[in-house]
Order: sequence, then structure tokens, then C-alpha cells
Amino acid sequence: MVLTDRRFELVGINDLYDFAQMAALLRYDSVYGTFEKPVRVEAETMYVEDHAVALFCEASPERLPLLDLQTDIVLACCGMFLTQEACAPFLAAGAKRVIVSTPPKDDMPVFIYGINHRNYDQQPILSNSSCSANAIVPILQTVNDFAPVKAATFSMYHSYTAYQRLLDGGHYSKDIRRCRSGTQNIIPLQSTAAGAVGYFFPRLRTNLYAKSIRVPLAATTYYDLTFNLGKGIDLAAFEAYLAKRIAQDRPAILALDDAPKVSSDYIASPFSAVIDRHALILVGDDLLKIGALQDNEYGYAARLVDMAAVVGKRLMK
Repeated sequence: MVLTDRRFELVGINDLYDFAQMAALLRYDSVYGTFEKPVRVEAETMYVEDHAVALFCEASPERLPLLDLQTDIVLACCGMFLTQEACAPFLAAGAKRVIVSTPPKDDMPVFIYGINHRNYDQQPILSNSSCSANAIVPILQTVNDFAPVKAATFSMYHSYTAYQRLLDGGHYSKDIRRCRSGTQNIIPLQSTAAGAVGYFFPRLRTNLYAKSIRVPLAATTYYDLTFNLGKGIDLAAFEAYLAKRIAQDRPAILALDDAPKVSSDYIASPFSAVIDRHALILVGDDLLKIGALQDNEYGYAARLVDMAAVVGKRLMK
């Protein structure tokens, strides 16, 4: 996305594997197909058409020549730098800002584009939260603005990730179910999404529960969201409100869809979540269920780029 977005110049990539593999994985992707631009590697530089991108294989961020590269923003996407202290070496090496692509382990400020991005105030290190929080929080906020939410549960039928095993085998997680093959099983796992969502709704922190059910798919997540409301509502009135609110306030991050689609139809969807109109259900008059789909990689990456644009714009002032 950054390569095709004129707001950015990609100056470098750092990862702990072979440069030729980096180029091949950019050019060819099992989910998203073939990248349309020619890619080649010469020595320690990758060329996308004629655009040069410096390549590094460095475990210690303080050794990266970020000052020489005139780096404005580092996207820390490896899952290793989860505190402000851990991210500080990027700043010491010359970067101006660091955006972490996961919920933090400390009091690092957290932003979700479309929710609180306008509150960004030049913090040097920030988190873009998780893919699940980016999907759930805009929906929860919309529901809560219509009727107060008393409690909520989130069941996420999530595509398998690199953190799982392709075949049964040992795993460093304490949850023994992570030892099982992600390509052959439905695997229920505890999720951190409730905590990530609770960051934005402090009064609900003790009344949120999330479960991640990993399914044998390479991409997309289905969200089955249940909201216990503080009052009875009319479903038709809520649906009208939802459509109006999305059109007015969140056309770039949420969408409504009434087509009879399945998960593969949402691969490369740029939205944080697409709400299935057929999965808007009211049980009784105060238990609201919403089904939504997300390309948890592509959609999340789109929001990461949006947040980087916010940070970059503030840097220019």
C-alpha cells in the first residue's frame, strides 16, 4: 500500500530473512496474487520499478541508519517492540515517529483511525491497536451512540496466522491448543480483543468478553458481535441510523452489504469491517447481534497507512 500511495516514500525495509525472499514475497502472494510492478534486488537494495528501497537484516534497531535515510515514520510490525522503552532505539537511530502495529504492553497511546485519530498530538511512539479492535470499536461506538451498551461479547472466526502451526507440533504458547494444525482444525483461543476494545470504552472494560476461533482459511475474519443494551430498541430504526451514520461519518472504514457473499469475497477489502445486513438481528428488544467481515490483513494495513498519514501530516506543521 505504501508503495502505491503518493503520500509516502518507502525508504527501507528491515526483517530477519534473505533479501531475495523479501522481493519474492512482495512480488508473489498466495492470497493477493502478483504485484503489478516489477521487483528486483541488487546487493542490499530492492528496486520497485525504478524506486530504490534499502534492505536491512538487523535485529538491533539502534544500528539502523534511520537518520541517513531521513526516516520520518517507522512502522514496527514484527510484534517484538511492544513498549515505549523497546521502541526508543528507533528514535535514537534517527526516526521521528514510531507506529506499532499491535496493542502495546505499557501505557503507549493507542489510536484507531476514524475513532480518535484527530486527538493525535505529536506523540513520538504510538500504537495502531489490533485488527480486531479496528473492526469492532467503530461498530461498538455506533451502537453505543444509538443505545447505551451494558455488556458485549465478541466471537471472531479468524483466519489462521503465522503464529500457529501448519502441522501438529510443539509451540511456545502456554495454550496447548496452539500446538495443533491451523490448516486442519477449528481452534478456539483466548483473545486480547476485549482489552484492546476496552481501552476506548473504560466503563465497559469489565463487561466485555472476546473469543478468537481460528478457522482453516488464509484470509478474512467473521465477527459475531452481541450487544446487551440498556434499553429496548427498534431494529428498523437502528438499521436506518447505522446506514446514515456510516455514510456521514465513517464511509472509509465501515460499510453495509446485503449481497449474499462469503469470506473470499472480502479478500483485499479496504474497510475495517463490512456489516452483513442479513446478520443484523434483535433478540427480544435489547439484545442486538451484528455480523461483520474484515480482511484482517489488508483492511488493517489500510488503517495503518491512514494513521501514518495523520502522523506525517502533523510532522509537516
